[in-house]
Amino acid sequence: MPVSKVLIIGLDGGTFSLIRPWAEQGYLPNLKKLLDEGVSRDLMSTYPPVTSPAWPTFMTGVNPGKHGVFDFIRMHGTSFDTVNSTFIRQPTLWQRLDTAGMRVGVMNVPVTYPPQPLKNGWMITGMLSPRAAKVCTPDDLIQRYEKEIGPYRISPNVQYTHGREDEFIDDLTDLVETRGRWTEHLMQHEPWDVMMTVYSSTDIGSHALWRFNDPTHPQHPADAPERHKTALRDLYAKVDEQVGKMLALVPDDTAVLVMSDHGFGPLHYSVNLNLMLMKTGLMKLKRTPLTRLKSWLFWRGITPKSVYQVLEKLGINNIAMRVSKKSRNAVVGKFLSYEDVDWENTKAFSMGHVGQIYVNTEGQHPQGSVPPGMDEIEVREQVIQALYDLRHPETGQPIVSRIIRKEEEFNGPFAINGPDIQVVLDDYRMISFPLFGAAAELFTGQIRGDSGSHRSEGVFIASGPGIRQHAVDPAAHITDVAPTVLYLLGRPIPEEIDGKPLADIMENPHEVVFAETDDQALSAETGLSAAQTAEIEERLRSLGYLE
Repeated sequence: MPVSKVLIIGLDGGTFSLIRPWAEQGYLPNLKKLLDEGVSRDLMSTYPPVTSPAWPTFMTGVNPGKHGVFDFIRMHGTSFDTVNSTFIRQPTLWQRLDTAGMRVGVMNVPVTYPPQPLKNGWMITGMLSPRAAKVCTPDDLIQRYEKEIGPYRISPNVQYTHGREDEFIDDLTDLVETRGRWTEHLMQHEPWDVMMTVYSSTDIGSHALWRFNDPTHPQHPADAPERHKTALRDLYAKVDEQVGKMLALVPDDTAVLVMSDHGFGPLHYSVNLNLMLMKTGLMKLKRTPLTRLKSWLFWRGITPKSVYQVLEKLGINNIAMRVSKKSRNAVVGKFLSYEDVDWENTKAFSMGHVGQIYVNTEGQHPQGSVPPGMDEIEVREQVIQALYDLRHPETGQPIVSRIIRKEEEFNGPFAINGPDIQVVLDDYRMISFPLFGAAAELFTGQIRGDSGSHRSEGVFIASGPGIRQHAVDPAAHITDVAPTVLYLLGRPIPEEIDGKPLADIMENPHEVVFAETDDQALSAETGLSAAQTAEIEERLRSLGYLE
């Protein structure tokens, strides 16, 4: 039988490689209870396994080729826009449930700003929300309660850098506690049939603190304070504490789902894929005097990385947070960048921090140089061969773990906008520079000191009435979660959804009902203001997603 309520708990970047052992060791008693009393399985993410395409894929149940969001940014020639909720071109789970008359409550899910209007529910937006903007619906939702429970927080206040570990840990801990207070209060004071809240500290902390937790990491500091070594575990334990408080508030007829957008693991190197493309002749630079000068300086180590290292030694590496986008771009423009690329003679380029490469195809990119068809396929194969020729700087072994061609991962009206090639480097122990490349070395450490990065295997746990117990099942896909929520509530599954309802999590599955496409109206796609865009870009830089 269907349930009457569903509570969804999002652990951004949550991974069973940490959760299962810590749960068994007693550090995560509430997640252990859910594991013991329910079904768990790996939840495969999108390619790339990145926050910005993964959460919209969860919310819509369709692949990025249908919903249109492939990364934190969307290219416009040599520039880009940061994405927002209006870029999602499919109805979300919240919109479908709201249209069906159900009351939804949504907190801190990434890529929900600007908030979607809801007739029967409420929303506080998540990552990629400007601080001073209207981040909730109804408009006065936060105002109603902040005098009683304190200001709401969406994002960290402290950027991680070496030497600021204690301040960074304290800030992420407060972020969890703030989120927990608001979640508890809204669960009790705002009506809901389906509610979701996402904890982002598990992701942010894993990027920065993985090396402290992992004795096998090449950058593990054996002499670090014990607090730093246990910080990531302590953050998970703090989230687990909030999970326990939520479980105490849910009625008996509630299904509880725990999920993550992707998993996590160690990061060893960043790779400059545009440098590889230049060395193989697939990317060309202009021959102007200015570009030649910038190129000469670049190859001699005058790069954004070297400047950042100097600022870090001087203790002023956070100065960019206080500099306008216009001023920062003027500085960045002094270095070698996409503006120096000879696009008419460039066949391929990389943009995206996990390993996304685009063929510079005519008609698809403003200055495309490669005719579509066989020429495009030939260039793609040349890029793939160049990737297979890459060797690990220490072992000399090939570093390509997997190549994903566009048509293998995307389908739908927006598939053409996705990367032509995605490459998994050393099982994600290596990632690429997001933009042109901040260093002249092919392999280098992450500039801001990150030691953890995303993995494809996220987490899925389901517990509640009628759900099987003590079960560990084969992997599911992130597109499966939205149709599973609809299934648990007895709602029909729209035919355009790519995912399948996980009916097998039930002891006695009820019938799956499908529905024809419902053509829900979507809001017009809108960009953010210049000031908001600059703020979001700077936040993404501080998290290592743009460099």
